[in-house]
Amino acid sequence: MSIRNKLLAALVTGCFATSAMATVSYSTGIDANHDGKDDQFTLNGASAYLVTATAAGWPVLPDSSITTGKYISWNPVQSGRSASTLKDQVYKYTFQFNWSGAALTTGMDFRWVSDDYLTDVTLNGVSLGINNVGASQVWKISNATSVTGNVAAGINTLQFIVGNTGGGATGLAADFTINGDASFVPEPGSFALFGLGLALIPALRKRSTRA
Repeated sequence: MSIRNKLLAALVTGCFATSAMATVSYSTGIDANHDGKDDQFTLNGASAYLVTATAAGWPVLPDSSITTGKYISWNPVQSGRSASTLKDQVYKYTFQFNWSGAALTTGMDFRWVSDDYLTDVTLNGVSLGINNVGASQVWKISNATSVTGNVAAGINTLQFIVGNTGGGATGLAADFTINGDASFVPEPGSFALFGLGLALIPALRKRSTRA
């Protein structure tokens, strides 16, 4: 195989590789590039921020006995005046993943806390029947195991829907698993890296012919 073809194959593998029968596991609040935003979740179509200042009464997280997730919300500050500027709204925390295999029914496990109540979790717009509306308090640990849902081949959308009827602080902390042959949606930066690699191929090819 030529150097060009080897490099092209490596770049494609690095950008689009998936693990057969891998389990997608994710916790809210993952921020690998330290920009203060969740790497995979969006909130109402905008960035989901890691909460840096919590409101009174919120438990300290991560706490693996509750959830390994960190709080995310529309604003990193969830204490004082700034937390009260958006009230009586529905917050849709959206996570997308790429299902590598064929469409099928698969099992999922969830743990979460929310403010106010989590009213639903949907997969591709279809309710999974998950909520903590009946909980005595919003910070009571909430579990839903062996939940079944229909995934489609390609991009799938998982949404946690939280109501904030009283105003004030709002947020979600969660961890979950989706079982099967799946991977995360490639980040835009992956495509940029892929393009940069293609641009370098002619230069590397020239260098190899001089050697």
